[in-house]
Amino acid sequence: MDNQKKSPALLRAAVAGLGGGVIWLVTMSLLFGPAQIILANPDFQSEKFLYVVTQLEPLPRAAGTWWILPAGVLFIAMIHGIAYHFVRDAFSGLPAWSKGVRFGLVAWMLMVPWFLFYLPWNVMHEPVLLVMLEMVLWMAVMLSVGLAISVIYERKQSADLLADQA
Repeated sequence: MDNQKKSPALLRAAVAGLGGGVIWLVTMSLLFGPAQIILANPDFQSEKFLYVVTQLEPLPRAAGTWWILPAGVLFIAMIHGIAYHFVRDAFSGLPAWSKGVRFGLVAWMLMVPWFLFYLPWNVMHEPVLLVMLEMVLWMAVMLSVGLAISVIYERKQSADLLADQA
């Protein structure tokens, strides 16, 4: 692929990632927001976890700066969009929704188990049942993100192909 074709494809991937990032923020809010009734409940959550995220100074950066979390998610989602561009050929022949679900599953597999094992369970002593709940919630988020990235990327790809043929 020559550089003229590669740059627009990477830009398309980054834009698809931004779209996936918006879905990430929405899905995370819709799922993790209500789940805080369980996840932040002192009857279920570890004392250490609650202390670290609510009292231990310095508090998490996002606690005092509202835009950090959305900006970080959008940036990471752009990276996911670019990653989709590099692996999408492995899903060739599949419809966009199927590519997206598979990519979301791969993203989940590469991100969530290690993160939840290491930080919440290992460092923060979060109970196993809460870790499992978070695994399920993150699965839904990552599947939504993968689906959004794929549909946006592939829709644009189809539009580009039609324009080239005209």
